[in-house]
Amino acid sequence: TLKYTSPKECKDCPLANEELCQKVFKMKITKDLRRYTAPARGSKAWEEIYKRRSAVERVNAYLKEFFQLNNVRYRKGKRAKIHFDMATLIYNASKLAADRINAQLNQSQAA
Repeated sequence: TLKYTSPKECKDCPLANEELCQKVFKMKITKDLRRYTAPARGSKAWEEIYKRRSAVERVNAYLKEFFQLNNVRYRKGKRAKIHFDMATLIYNASKLAADRINAQLNQSQAA
């Protein structure tokens, strides 16, 4: 069950301006799974999940664009998996190297 406090209908309520409005709506998630998600949209937990998800999607788009993961042409799944594993290994190694170089540069500039 999700709880919504101070809904949009309370805009005209005189207690809404003083933040004393105690009107609460409870909605069961099973009523409409696409509309009422857990955690609720706009909550801090949802924002954190959204940030992580968007970071993963950016990496997937980068791999598809620059490592040709959307254009793999192997007949066997085994070779396609090897291609994917090699692309992700190279991506992770390059990001690790870039992070270490940046850390060294920041230390030398601070000193």
